[in-house]
Amino acid sequence: MKVAKLIKNNPQLFATFISNYSCGPDSMLLTTFRSIMGTKPSLTLELDGHTADAGVNTRIDASLDIIKNYRKISSTVSDTDFSDYTQAFIEFDTVQGYFVASDGTKIPLSDPRVDILIPSMGDLAASLFAAGLRSQGFNAIPMPEGSSEILKYGRAVSSGKECLPLLLCVGSLMHYLENKWDGKQYIAFFIVQGAGNCRLGQYPVFIRELIRRKKLKNVATLVLMNEDGFAGLGPKFSLRGIQTLITSDVMDDIRSGIMANAVEPDKGIEIFNEEFDRVAKIIESAPDNIYKALSDFSKTIRKKVPWKTHIKDSKYIALLGEIYVRRDHFSHKWLNKRFARQGFIVKDAYISEWIFYVDYLIGRELLEPEVSFKKKKERLIRVAYMRYAEWRIKKILAKSGYYKFSRTKIKPLLEHSKHIIPLEFKGEPGLTLGIALHETIEKYCGIINLGPFGCMPTRFTESVSIPEMKIENKIHAKRLNNPDYDLPKELFNGKMNIPFLTIETDGNVYPQIIEARLETFILQAERMA
Repeated sequence: MKVAKLIKNNPQLFATFISNYSCGPDSMLLTTFRSIMGTKPSLTLELDGHTADAGVNTRIDASLDIIKNYRKISSTVSDTDFSDYTQAFIEFDTVQGYFVASDGTKIPLSDPRVDILIPSMGDLAASLFAAGLRSQGFNAIPMPEGSSEILKYGRAVSSGKECLPLLLCVGSLMHYLENKWDGKQYIAFFIVQGAGNCRLGQYPVFIRELIRRKKLKNVATLVLMNEDGFAGLGPKFSLRGIQTLITSDVMDDIRSGIMANAVEPDKGIEIFNEEFDRVAKIIESAPDNIYKALSDFSKTIRKKVPWKTHIKDSKYIALLGEIYVRRDHFSHKWLNKRFARQGFIVKDAYISEWIFYVDYLIGRELLEPEVSFKKKKERLIRVAYMRYAEWRIKKILAKSGYYKFSRTKIKPLLEHSKHIIPLEFKGEPGLTLGIALHETIEKYCGIINLGPFGCMPTRFTESVSIPEMKIENKIHAKRLNNPDYDLPKELFNGKMNIPFLTIETDGNVYPQIIEARLETFILQAERMA
């Protein structure tokens, strides 16, 4: 990027950006690179093992012609003038966050003139998280789940090479601004950011550049950092956020359980939706009554939704991988409904699991959070409360009869994968492989590793996990932690595979080959069950 700026400012230099097919980092950098270049032409060559020389030569010749023509008229060409535009932004002090508008007006984020847009990471999570924010005085609006329409909006303002979660997040923002925004409210788009081997760190950069490019006034990004454990809006925000995320995680399990186990699944989902809306309203209006609301929810579900299969006799599939697409039904094409028809409960990896994971990394000093006293205090309060809230919420919702109580424990998962993926390699791969080696057979009949098309962590997970998906490798990983571990040899022999399927999604319907692999996976999971 620094070199790009030097080239932009030197009239004799022109850039060639050489990339390889489906390169994750370049998919984000190219947008910034072209923004820096402005009207100055540049050549991008995307190469793979099958690129023909003739095609490359043609593109080089074409770019040279364009550069020659540009040099003749360069004195009459100018970049977009942003002198009349000031971009809005969010800033924090030791007490709260503020929205600084394009005209310089500075107001608290809790001001009714500020709308905080919550991107969807599953319909239940976005709704409850927004309700929790509204209970604290923030005007939070949940964005809908992905759709073909939202994806079109995202693709219209991107190169199309970025990963699906970004396209859906940006699409939901642009869809809202063009169809629902009155142009008067201040818009704060909630987004998280993290360093490491995922494109997530560039999401806020991309969105800010998009806002600038379109000269959108009074639209800003509200960014919370992965490395801070998502602290930043105060202890109260953390407490409500934890309550709502854990609740949505477990309720998603209950919904999948109703789809697979209820005598009348459609009627059961109808009752579930009614009771869920009731809980959301209580979280918004009287959040201190959340535990009573959840207790009433469990009683109603148990009474009105009879099951044909008891929860202790249920068959489970673990849906793991990239945190956004595994929670967004449009992204994974409603795999929960598909497997429910075969009698399997699809258990999406929790959003709260990632928060527990981040706190585990901070505790192991593998992340470097901001060390201010305020942030440290927030983290300590949140971690202590998170464990209490998890225990209480899960105990209450287990009474519904559609959820089996279990605590989220990060350390055992990573202990079963660290001999292959070191703890220092942060992200989903260690968790996915850990669950596959630690909890299949005992808990899951199979693992689906889901990610956006071209997702680096998803592909890394697949490459290191596939060779390990044998019973003998599972036994080896378990014995590293428990030397006495064994499986009944009459049922499980060393040559038997653990059902494991990687799916990459780009928002379109699955191609025929993925459909065939899903059918095979279902047969393997049935055998494992």
